[in-house]
Amino acid sequence: GIWMLFSGNDSGETMTPGGFAAVGEEDDATACQNLMSEYYSAIMSGNGEELYKLMAPPEYWEYYMEEYGKAESDIISTYDDAARNTLAEWHAGCGDDAKVSFKIEASGYQTEDFLNEWSTAMNNMLGENALTAEAAMTLNVKQTVTGSVSTNETTTSPTLIKVNGVWYILDEGV
Repeated sequence: GIWMLFSGNDSGETMTPGGFAAVGEEDDATACQNLMSEYYSAIMSGNGEELYKLMAPPEYWEYYMEEYGKAESDIISTYDDAARNTLAEWHAGCGDDAKVSFKIEASGYQTEDFLNEWSTAMNNMLGENALTAEAAMTLNVKQTVTGSVSTNETTTSPTLIKVNGVWYILDEGV
């Protein structure tokens, strides 16, 4: 396994998708909080295009589309379906008025080896020095779906990665 240093979320704050820090003014923890908020907002609104943008850098998607003969619309459609299916599950389990909130309960940075392996693998696919992983964090996220029928709490462990200055969701951890 990969050794990680975990730190707790002392704020005790449960977030609902919404408010963001100004771009460029956020530290890693805030950036990860904002990314997860954007992720849940995209699911709640069924916005596959937003999910597509949150999952990988444009350079990767260009490679993927060329390599696998996919159009951008195909990928977005897949994320549209995924968002709709997730929302349908939440509605089925908790009620048609189901809403999601989340709390990052812990986070841990991945190792330099993890970053180097990711960067090497990407650059082998995309070409020399196309993308550089600057940081990666695995989170412990308590997700609460609340509706008129019931409330469902689950824990996920997404891994987020900062590439060329921008954070993405490397693995949803579900």
